[in-house]
Amino acid sequence: MTHIWVTVCLPPEALDDVAAALTRALAPFEMYQGFPEREMWDTWRVRGGGEGAGFCVRAGYEDDSRLIHDTPNYAGHVLPTHRGECAGGPKALLNTAVNTLPWSDVITLDGWWVEPSGVCRHKDWNENTSFDDEPDCPIPPGGYENYVKMLPEDTVLVRVYCHG
Repeated sequence: MTHIWVTVCLPPEALDDVAAALTRALAPFEMYQGFPEREMWDTWRVRGGGEGAGFCVRAGYEDDSRLIHDTPNYAGHVLPTHRGECAGGPKALLNTAVNTLPWSDVITLDGWWVEPSGVCRHKDWNENTSFDDEPDCPIPPGGYENYVKMLPEDTVLVRVYCHG
């Protein structure tokens, strides 16, 4: 089994219920959906703030209640978050130029799962989607940082660790 780090991009209203928003964004890519070309994970957790794989918080926002922190691990323990780091939050609170994990996969606001190599899958693709109907990937290979840079400041970014 593999482990995949994913940066999930969510709309601002996701802050009202982050777990539900993540569940919706990740659901089309679950291993048990019956579409082998997009079966990416079987379990996931919000992680990164307690192990240096999260986001750096902009100075002055370290105690902001909109920051997202790690969820419990498989044993029910929450890793302590390092001061100035978190697992996500509104982009405006995060220093996305630092610790961006360029090797992380990304789920875009419009439902694309994009790997650093440029391989991508869309949430709406199914077994009947032909190659001709597949639009171009929204993030070119190695273009993760540019995609995040172009997102609106109120976009919610969350680091998720998937087991696949």
